[in-house]
Amino acid sequence: MKYFGIGEGSLGWQLYCSEKETARLQLDVHLLRNRERWENPKPIQLYADTNVPDHEQLDFNEPILRNAMLWSSGGGSQKWHKAAFIPFITGMCISDELYKIFKNFNLTNEQFLELEIKNYQKQTTHNYWLFYPIVNYRFIEIKKSEFKKIGIKDKSDVEIVVYNNLEEYFDKSEPYMMTHEFKPHIWCINEPFDFFFDRYNYIVSERLKNAIEEADMSDVFFYDLDYEVIVKKEN
Repeated sequence: MKYFGIGEGSLGWQLYCSEKETARLQLDVHLLRNRERWENPKPIQLYADTNVPDHEQLDFNEPILRNAMLWSSGGGSQKWHKAAFIPFITGMCISDELYKIFKNFNLTNEQFLELEIKNYQKQTTHNYWLFYPIVNYRFIEIKKSEFKKIGIKDKSDVEIVVYNNLEEYFDKSEPYMMTHEFKPHIWCINEPFDFFFDRYNYIVSERLKNAIEEADMSDVFFYDLDYEVIVKKEN
């Protein structure tokens, strides 16, 4: 099975939230794991705006909202500045149509929070989902994977290294963190997942990529990964 990156690299789908809003969303993610305990779960109500200086309108006809500012109240009358926000690193706003496609495939342990987003300028309301991928290396067979140890100052200084387990990876890479960076060379995953987030990229299988393209979602971009993803069961 072939895999691709989705989006515009790892920075393409960042959202910006106030610290208070980020904390509240993270709390909601925690509660969502116990969603069966909720009697009447309701969508999170948020305002949205762009983070460009002239506050251009967001296009709610596209399946993904990129680089959006979110807040609970106050709306556009509060002149937020990008510096006043911190990145909600792994969150992305996706349309209900894209959400339904994702839910038909084999994901890892992602969370979805239902959003009711108000476009402050036009006073319109739109239904989206906060797609919250969670980094979890339990789906990766570290012993069968390989890493690139790359010199920070000399990019030609590249060594392929392997580790027996995640603990060994952290223990042996930590002394080199100031001089080298570690990136995947081969990821071996233990199930044929159709989507996972490995801290570097949002990764989708070819069959999920095909389903999104067949739905004519032209605003969703795919790119070739600079490392290989293999499935243990296919070895």
